[in-house]
Amino acid sequence: MLKFRTLCVPILLAVSLFVGAGSAFAGVTFRDMENHWAKTTIEWGVDKGIVNGYANGMFMPNQNVTEAEFIRMLVVGITGKDLQENYLTELWSDKYYNFLHFKNYPVHGFADKSKRSQYITRAHVAELISSADGVNYDGNQAIQYVLGKKYAQGRIKGENTIEGYVGSGTITRAEVLQLIKNLTDRGMSNLYDRPTALSADAMLPKLPTPWDIYRDEMYLVIRQKVFSKYSGYRIYDDGLNKIIMTSTKQTSETDYAVSVQFEPQIMQFSGIALSNAADKTQRSMLTELLHLYGFPVDSSFLAKVDSAEKSKKVIDPLVASPAGHVQIYYKWWDESRA
Repeated sequence: MLKFRTLCVPILLAVSLFVGAGSAFAGVTFRDMENHWAKTTIEWGVDKGIVNGYANGMFMPNQNVTEAEFIRMLVVGITGKDLQENYLTELWSDKYYNFLHFKNYPVHGFADKSKRSQYITRAHVAELISSADGVNYDGNQAIQYVLGKKYAQGRIKGENTIEGYVGSGTITRAEVLQLIKNLTDRGMSNLYDRPTALSADAMLPKLPTPWDIYRDEMYLVIRQKVFSKYSGYRIYDDGLNKIIMTSTKQTSETDYAVSVQFEPQIMQFSGIALSNAADKTQRSMLTELLHLYGFPVDSSFLAKVDSAEKSKKVIDPLVASPAGHVQIYYKWWDESRA
């Protein structure tokens, strides 16, 4: 079963996608989380105050979430703070329902409080997430929106389709936290008002292909694990098969850049190109990227880089992956010399 998920490194191939005895975070220990796939995300969510564990020392990561629980997690997770009690309310969830109702969000439990304790469906989750982006879609269109924006993936691996999303299904505490982390990682920090009129079909993003998902995941990993360490550079996806880090200001210019290439046919990392292998920053990026993908960098390899830079020739160091089936081809020239 495919869950909303994030990336981890090191990685060699495409990456698909609340703590137990002995695992603690922020002074709290949960007995049921040590080997859970969302352990790190759950620690993040607890630290942010999005969710807590139970008095019995359990987190219950696989427990389904109700509508009331989801909207509370959404509000706190995206805005970064809880809502204040401005007046006396009957139920703990009243303030969240009031807040989102007046933003025109489709919160079913506002008018019918019995629906607050019902498990929320994945389709309804998509409707609320799209609302947070300031658009008005429902049903399958809302599902297409969250898939197209790459906020979530389908439950069935490799099937980022309306059917593969399984809108009629429920969602767990762990999955909700991962979804909210995906949203914040992609820059969502505000809950916009939902328009009263339905949004146009033309505004719907296209459903992503497996290659779109892979390339986007690689962009996020490189941005978070490598690019964040360097100032004065920017990073962009060329829309084809490269992710480029450059200090230039124009997208079309790649001088003094490091470009990472992937192969669409096999959806796999295939090489790194430097425009100036003598540049210390580029060499540092090269080392970071190779370590990211599990490749060793020793003095003999760096000597090959020095030799290639001196002779201005292409080199093929034949560096094999730990699995022994991937060869990396490096070219050390800029486009003007090519």
